[in-house]
Amino acid sequence: ALYRAVLNRCTALGYSCLLELVGEEAEAGCIMPTLLTQKKVNGLIFMGEISRRYLCTAITYGLPFLLLDFYDETISADSVLSDNTSGAYMMTEHLLNTGRTKIGFVGSIGATSSIMDRYLGYCKALLTHGLEPNPAWRLEDRDASGRFIPLALPREMPQAFVCNNDEAAFNLVETLRAGYEVPRDVAVTGYDDFRWSTLCRPPLTTYRVDVETMGATAVDQLRRKLLGKTPLAPTSVIPGAFVRREST
Repeated sequence: ALYRAVLNRCTALGYSCLLELVGEEAEAGCIMPTLLTQKKVNGLIFMGEISRRYLCTAITYGLPFLLLDFYDETISADSVLSDNTSGAYMMTEHLLNTGRTKIGFVGSIGATSSIMDRYLGYCKALLTHGLEPNPAWRLEDRDASGRFIPLALPREMPQAFVCNNDEAAFNLVETLRAGYEVPRDVAVTGYDDFRWSTLCRPPLTTYRVDVETMGATAVDQLRRKLLGKTPLAPTSVIPGAFVRREST
């Protein structure tokens, strides 16, 4: 969906857009995409979470570039992001407003900058209400390669979970079926409002990411760099929207 938003904006501006996927081996070995090595492009948008070493190698080619949906504190780069911290804060605040005070988090916080920021939003909401995040209620959802892993439920269950994305929330709901009813026993929120949010039963309360604005903003920022203009902001944070469904 995010790539489609980038493509739509490029088409509207008369730019050609090429996509090249970076596999695990290429990323680990810092093997650059052919569109870069063969000088087929004038600028680059890195989308998703790409390793620091790979990024540092790619930017030595000297092309204007931008990071979409992630950032790296050690690399001076323009970024376009979802409002991750505020979004997760909003989801946690919603659960607190329903009377639930024992709230966990699903997500491997070291996996991506987005998950880390969403975890910080969750912590901020709890701390604002005088509640301490319980480490036993933070569930790992992926391995070192970013692949989803089975969720290990805590011995003492919280009343709700804030999940770092809709797929993780979907997986949690499926895991909970063994002995819990959602939302009667445990409420669940997602993040993104992608297909998993409505495939889930019950459908997920979630935070809708504005992918169209994110994609268009990334293209517009890169276009300014291509034209030799100063970007409007080094980091553009795009707000989303709260979506209430039956999982809470």
